[in-house]
Amino acid sequence: MVVVPSTLDAVTVHAEGALCTRLASVPSDNGRLPRQVRIEGLPLGLRTGSLRAAVLKGPHGLQVRDIRPAYDVRLPPETDVPAAQRALEEAQEKLTVISSELVRVRQEVATLQKLKPSFPPRKKDEPHEPRESSLTAILSLAGFVDTELAALNARQLELERQQRDAAEEVELRRRRLEEGSSAVRGQRAQLYRAAVITLSEVGPAEEAAQLALEYAVHGARWVPGYDLRMPRTLDGGTLRMRASIIQLTGEDWSNVRLALSTAQLERRADVPELKALRIGRRQPPPARSGWREPPPGLEELFAGYDTARPQSPPRPEPKLERSRAREFAIASAEEAIPQGAISRDEPSAPTVQPMAPPSPMRASQSLPSVPAPAAAAPMSVSRPTGAFRAGGPPPPPPAPGAAPAAPKMKSANLMKRRAVAEEPPMEMMKEEEPSEDLDALDGYGGDMDALGGGGGGLADTRSRPTGLEPAVDLLDYGNLELGATEHPGQRGRLQPQSEDKSRELLMLMGVHVRVDVFALVAQYERTAASVQNVTLPTWSVPPRQSTPHFDYRFDVETRVDVPSDGVWHTVPVFSAPVGLSAEYVCVPSMESRAFRTVKVENRTPHALLSGPVDITLGDEFLMTSPLPTLAPGATQRLGLGVEESIKVSRNTRFDEASGGVFGGSNVLTHHVCVELANRTPQRVTVEVLERVPAVPSSVEKDIKVDETEVKPAWSKRPLLPGETPVEGERAWKVTLQPGEAQTLNATWAVRIPSSKMLVGGNRRT
Repeated sequence: MVVVPSTLDAVTVHAEGALCTRLASVPSDNGRLPRQVRIEGLPLGLRTGSLRAAVLKGPHGLQVRDIRPAYDVRLPPETDVPAAQRALEEAQEKLTVISSELVRVRQEVATLQKLKPSFPPRKKDEPHEPRESSLTAILSLAGFVDTELAALNARQLELERQQRDAAEEVELRRRRLEEGSSAVRGQRAQLYRAAVITLSEVGPAEEAAQLALEYAVHGARWVPGYDLRMPRTLDGGTLRMRASIIQLTGEDWSNVRLALSTAQLERRADVPELKALRIGRRQPPPARSGWREPPPGLEELFAGYDTARPQSPPRPEPKLERSRAREFAIASAEEAIPQGAISRDEPSAPTVQPMAPPSPMRASQSLPSVPAPAAAAPMSVSRPTGAFRAGGPPPPPPAPGAAPAAPKMKSANLMKRRAVAEEPPMEMMKEEEPSEDLDALDGYGGDMDALGGGGGGLADTRSRPTGLEPAVDLLDYGNLELGATEHPGQRGRLQPQSEDKSRELLMLMGVHVRVDVFALVAQYERTAASVQNVTLPTWSVPPRQSTPHFDYRFDVETRVDVPSDGVWHTVPVFSAPVGLSAEYVCVPSMESRAFRTVKVENRTPHALLSGPVDITLGDEFLMTSPLPTLAPGATQRLGLGVEESIKVSRNTRFDEASGGVFGGSNVLTHHVCVELANRTPQRVTVEVLERVPAVPSSVEKDIKVDETEVKPAWSKRPLLPGETPVEGERAWKVTLQPGEAQTLNATWAVRIPSSKMLVGGNRRT
C-alpha cells in the first residue's frame, strides 16, 4: 500500500454541511501503478457513507474498485534526544554563570554602600572643638562611590535581565525534552481519517495517475449578502453578491474552488422503489439484490483434493480427570473457539472472549487502546459458526454417556428475520404465523456449517426458509474472503474475514498509540453542532428560508481561503447583471419629505436570495438594507433614505354645500395642492402618492365619490411583487429639471344624504 499526498481542491458549501474534493497524484513504480493507495489527513468528521473516488487522469482501463475509510493518527516529529539534552545542559550552564556574576556584583554594591569617610577617635582630655579636615578628600570619596555604584547598578540590572532570559531558556529546553519523550507523545497525537482506495490492474504506466476523492463533512454554513455601489447621481451602479461563511470542519480551506448550494446535504436523492399490489395469493418477497445461491455440487469439486491430502492425526484426549460440570463447560468452550486456538492437553489455558469482526466501515472505531485478552469463564464464550469464522470442522457428536452438548445458540448477527410485508394487500388475507422451530434455526435449514456467503450457499438442494435473508456482513463483498480448503464447511464459499486477524492488528495498533476515538468523535460533533448556534449577521436569512421551493448553486469566481475558526468570513461570489433605475417617492399626507429608492431588476438566469445589501453612494457608505428574494426577471424596490434637496409641501381646502333637486344631499368637496421643488443638480423623477376615500360595498347607494379635477392626471399605482395593495391609492409621476418647481392639484367630491354624516367627520383630507 502506497501513501500518496493530497490537496484540497474544491468545496461546495450546502445549507448545512459541505462537500469536499481532494486531488491525489499516484506515482508509478517501475512502470506500474500500485494496487492500493492510502490518502491521509482527512477531517475527523468525515461521513463514512459519503466517500467517493474517481480517476481523473491515468492509463486506459484504470478504475476505482473499492474505497474504505480508516483512521489516521499523526504524531509530532521525532526529537533528537542527545541534541535536546545538550541544549538543556548549555542553557543550565549559562544560567549558572550569569547567576554567579550577579551574586558577585551584588556583593560589590553592598561593599561600596558601606564605604564612608572616617575620623580618628578623640582623646579624653581633647577639647570638643571642630577639627580641621580636608573637604576635598570627602567630596572625592563621595564622587567615587557614586560613580562606581552607578556602573554596578547598571551592570546588576543587565545581569538580572539576562538571568530571566536564561531561566526561560532552561524551562523551554526542559519542556522540549519532555515532549520528545515517548511517554508524553501519545498525549499530543492527533486523530484524523484516511481512505484506502483499491485500483484495478492495468498494463505498464509511465505517467502518474490522478485521483479525485470526495467526502462530506458537517460544521459549515453560509448566508448570502450583497454590495450595491452607485454614483451620487443614482444613474446606474453595480450589484455584487457575496457570502458569509462559517466553518468548524477541522481543516482549513486554503486556495480552494468554492461553490455555494441552497440544497440540503442530508437530502436523499434515491429513486423510490414502488411496490406492486397484487390481487390474489401472497407471493414471497424477491431475493435481496447481491445474493446468489451457490452452484450445486460444490463439495464434489474438492473430492480430488480430499483424496490427495494427508489425513491429520486426531487430537489427543485430555489426561486429567474432570467433573461432569467441568466436561460440559470445556465442551461448550471448544465449540466456541476455532480449532487450534486452545488445546485439550492444557486444561489451565485461559479462554478468550472472541471479538466481533469489525467491518472495514467500522474497523476504525476499535482503534483506541485494546486491552489484553483476559481470562473468562468458558460459558461466556460465544460460539462462532464454522461457515462464517475461521476454525476447524464442526465437533463430532458426544459419545454415549458423555455430558450433554451445549445448546446451539442463535446467531443474530449472521441471520435476521425479515417481515415478508408490512401490511397485507387485502384485509381478507392473513399472514401465516411463523413456526416456532424457525427460531431455533442457525441458518438456512438449521445447519450453519452448510451455509456460505455471497456466491456460496447450501451444500444440498434445500431452499431458504421464507422470511430469512443473509446478514449485512455477507453482502459486504469487499470484506469477504474465500474459505480455506482445509475446512469442508467453508471452502468454496465467501465469508467475513477472520476476527483473529483484525483483533491482532488492533491490539498491535493499541500498543503503540492509545487514542480515545469515541471521545474525540463526540467532541468533534459537539464542535460542529455549535456552528448552528452562532448569531447570523444583521438582516441575514438562511438560504433554506428564502428558497423553500427550489435549489441553486452559485460558483465563486476566484479561489478563496476560509479557515476553520468558527468566525464569519465574507467572500465575493460574482457580479450580478441587474437593472438599476433610481426614483424618488413621496407621500405628502404622511410625511412632507421625499425618499430615495432604486428599482432592482434581476437580469440573471437564477434567483438572488434575500439578504443584507450594503449601499455605497460614491465613496461614502450610506446604509444597510434588507433585499428580498428576486426571481429571474423580477423587480423590487430598495430604499436609500431621505433626499433633503427635494422640497415638498401640501395644502388642502374643504367645502361643504347642499346639492340635488330638492337639496336632499350634501356635497363634500376636497381640494389638495402639492408643491414640488428640485434643488438637486440633476434631473429627478418623483412619484407622489395620494389616497382617495374608498366606499365600502355595503353603503355604495348612499355614498358616492367623484374625482372632478386632477392636474396633471394621475393613475393607479402599479404594484411590485411583495407589496401590499392600498385601496384608493393614486400616483403622480413627475420629472423635474434642476431648479424646477411644479404644482399638483386634485379635487374630489363626496356626496352623502343630507340627513347623515360621515363617521369621524366629513373632512377627508
